[in-house]
Amino acid sequence: MEIDQQTSGNVEIVTKKEITIRTMLNIYGVFAVLALILSIFTTPISINENMQLFYNEDLMMEAKKIKEFLFFIFGSALVYFSLVNLYYKYMK
Repeated sequence: MEIDQQTSGNVEIVTKKEITIRTMLNIYGVFAVLALILSIFTTPISINENMQLFYNEDLMMEAKKIKEFLFFIFGSALVYFSLVNLYYKYMK
């Protein structure tokens, strides 16, 4: 009866990178901004009484309103991302 002896070798331990709350808040912010931008173009799409999709031109925003809404979205995004990242940079 022979015993196979092996010497111990180097073992490399691989750990998964954890997703932090900061990363999740940044991902949430990106999706929120994209959803708000997408809402500009999906507002005129509705459903009638027969459950059929139709496009109502009257609900479409004019160019000035779209421009104002985009300024609001990007201004809000700037404030949101700044506050999230400043908090985690200086408070943690």
